[in-house]
Amino acid sequence: MKIIHTSDWHLGISMHNATLIEEQKSFVNFLINIVKEQNIDSLLISGDIFDSSVSSSEAISLYNDAVTKLCNEIGIPVVISAGNHDGAARLASCNQLLRKTGLHIFGKLSREINIVELNNIDIYALPYFNADEVKSLYPETEIRSYSDAMSCVVNNIKRNFRPGKKNILMCHCFVSGSVISESDRAAMVGGTAVVPSEVFEGFDYVALGHLHKAQNRGYNARYSGSPLKYSFSEAEHKKSVTLLNIGDEIEIQELEIIPLRETRVIKGTFEEVVEIAENDVNREDYIKIELIDRYAGMEAVELFRTYYKNLLNIS
Repeated sequence: MKIIHTSDWHLGISMHNATLIEEQKSFVNFLINIVKEQNIDSLLISGDIFDSSVSSSEAISLYNDAVTKLCNEIGIPVVISAGNHDGAARLASCNQLLRKTGLHIFGKLSREINIVELNNIDIYALPYFNADEVKSLYPETEIRSYSDAMSCVVNNIKRNFRPGKKNILMCHCFVSGSVISESDRAAMVGGTAVVPSEVFEGFDYVALGHLHKAQNRGYNARYSGSPLKYSFSEAEHKKSVTLLNIGDEIEIQELEIIPLRETRVIKGTFEEVVEIAENDVNREDYIKIELIDRYAGMEAVELFRTYYKNLLNIS
């Protein structure tokens, strides 16, 4: 069986006030094509479909187009767990009705186990939650930290494991030791919401969302990362979706996403950057310029904008 793990689409996001909706449309088209070409059996989206709980009409339209093509036209099940940016209640509205079409949305934590069965694979979808929600749902358990809360919820899932099944967990959280980016503005790092990767022992794979750099966390857990670069700190990142080839073992493959426009940082002296700009063949890219020898005044901004219409930041 082939499953794609992705997360953190952040539909409707802007970068330095520049809308990225065209880039996001390009990504959705890429994803649809990959699903068809690779004969994908299911798609997992581990949170933050939207950038805001009150999304723009363009973002909602793009989401609707994506899931309609995946579920209705191609006919594969799509499993979505809400992230901290999603309006969970709004995202999961009509979820019982949508489940009949193959769209499985889980918006709010409950004691009831959220499970989607795909042949010999059980997928457990865990939406974003806070420790107080767990304390309310499990009053018999002492919860002193977010790690305790996650352990409580995950252990409840593990008690539901069935013999002969592979178990995949979808989770939107910050795992200790992970690498962050500037666009991970809502990630609670260095605080009480960090969980150790050991919490997830026992699962065959943990499809993580929340952080925007693709990375492995422990032997069985992985962040797919965001499909696009949402800050200049991600300029050197290679964006991808994660392909799971599931047989007796689970093989992991990154499928690189080629963006509509690149996101680049150009650094050097004023004269060096002018020379780069004059010879640059990719002037449509999103650009940040860092001058190392002089103040970046309005004259410099106006000059470099003659080369780069998508110059978003200069320092």
